[in-house]
Amino acid sequence: MPKPYKLSSTRPLPPNAEILEHDGKAHVRLKERGKPILFPLTKDGRNYLRPSKRWYFDIRDATGTVHRVKGFADLKATEQLAAETERKAARVRSGYSDPAEEHVRRPLTDHLKDYAAALEAKGNVAAHNRATIAKISAVLSGCGFVFMADVDSGKVSAWLADLRRTGRIAEIPPGDVFASSQVAKLLGIGIDAIRRYVARHRLPTVGRGSARRLPRTTVQTIAEWAAKGNGPTTMNRYITAVRGFFRWLVKVKRIGSNPLESMSLVSEKVDVRRARRELTADELRALLSGTRASKRTFRELTGEDRFFLYLVAAGTGFRSNALAHLTPVDFALDVDSPTVTLAARFNKSRKTKVQPLPADVAAELRDYLTGKPSNSPVWGGTWASGCTGAEMLRRDLEAVGIPYAVEGPDGPEYADFHSLRHTYLTMLGRHGVDLRTAQELAGHSTPLLTARYSHRRLHDLAGAVDKLPNLVPPSPDVNREEIPLRLTGTDSGAAIKPDNGVRLGVVPGVVTGDTERHQSALKYTFGIVGGTSDLSTQPLEMTGAGASQHRPASLRTQLPGLDSNQDEENQNLLCYRYTTG
Repeated sequence: MPKPYKLSSTRPLPPNAEILEHDGKAHVRLKERGKPILFPLTKDGRNYLRPSKRWYFDIRDATGTVHRVKGFADLKATEQLAAETERKAARVRSGYSDPAEEHVRRPLTDHLKDYAAALEAKGNVAAHNRATIAKISAVLSGCGFVFMADVDSGKVSAWLADLRRTGRIAEIPPGDVFASSQVAKLLGIGIDAIRRYVARHRLPTVGRGSARRLPRTTVQTIAEWAAKGNGPTTMNRYITAVRGFFRWLVKVKRIGSNPLESMSLVSEKVDVRRARRELTADELRALLSGTRASKRTFRELTGEDRFFLYLVAAGTGFRSNALAHLTPVDFALDVDSPTVTLAARFNKSRKTKVQPLPADVAAELRDYLTGKPSNSPVWGGTWASGCTGAEMLRRDLEAVGIPYAVEGPDGPEYADFHSLRHTYLTMLGRHGVDLRTAQELAGHSTPLLTARYSHRRLHDLAGAVDKLPNLVPPSPDVNREEIPLRLTGTDSGAAIKPDNGVRLGVVPGVVTGDTERHQSALKYTFGIVGGTSDLSTQPLEMTGAGASQHRPASLRTQLPGLDSNQDEENQNLLCYRYTTG
């Protein structure tokens, strides 16, 4: 076991120091905390050696290099540390080592810097990386986590619950106008959050640029919004970011297990802060027509540019960041099946996406892309940053009289730029595209996520219900005209006699119901002709292609062929009438 020792530092002799001989060497006697202590002098006798308060020991690692290890002020504790350190070094030299041991004593902030570098190396969008690191840093500092041993899922849950908790509306100091920095300090939120909220809700302001001020009514609205607390979507972003950080630590073997793995996401359905709606086909056509004729320029995008931007967004379902990085070479328009290719680094799933284009969209794009620089973004600029794309679409919607927000069953529903992706997937669903195909076109990992983007309104549900067959049985007092007929196209033979001896025949009926909606659905009505029987009238529906070629089978009977020429005077005849409806 390594032997602990103390380090010595040279200190000058104090005036009138008392010099003594001890063990054949000169020492100086000084008082420490009221007790006399002897310290050895240096060889020249002008200084004395003062030992360190802590003990140290030397250890040889697996490569043979000797390292000095700092121990404790207690000798026994230092000896135990030296023995444990020597055992670990022996295990490493033997090939049995734990990579996580050397990272346990590193602060979490150091690991977070390495994680930020790893995200950047993956090629993620810079804005996404900054937002992720900011959320992780907020959780670590808010919960007081310094080292890995400090991390506790209960503390994280409590901190997130405190963010969601509805607070008291802040009391606004006297005054008519306030600076954004003053409001941010008063409410404890960021200046950027205040600016985005003011722009999104079109709150009144005073002045422009750096001289812009917020009137008291605007500050009151912001204070009420801030007192609501964060929504579940924001909470899930915090949870996803911090869980991803610790999963990375496990992956690179810096920690044995993820201490936050047990944390689950919050249900976002119970508190939707910003719901999106889809545009109808008529609204989308009106938006495209009005935007194309617009003379206004937004962030260097003319009306013609925005027309094609909205057209491609609604025809592909691409997100704003993906559209902002498309170049002319990404479009393959002069082929049988036109496509647009999205590079993996601009796709959220980090996979190259080859998306088919509708024929009418491809035809419009051919002339528009002609002459544009092949390697420059078609719709470049800053329109895709922040909430700028939503504001751009909002102005174009208002220009053609389409509301930006409508009242939904659970609150306002907004038609921001991401709603064009909702529109794309909703149109696929309404035109009969199955969920698995829509999922592939959307690039989603699960069909459940695709279903969230495909909206079904009341008129969609009503149309689906209208396709159901007529479920109401005919009234028993309806007078049916029942005429027996001969079946054709079957083997001739005697009429089938059920168990009670009743004969079967066929009665043609009048075609009733909505024949346009139910072309292939047949309804057969059984009845008794010429007498009474214990056989009750019952409907039988047959659907699908060729349903009219099938005969009904019921009452334990078979219909190989019916002969209506047989004697019918003293026998009952069971007939059936068919209708469509």
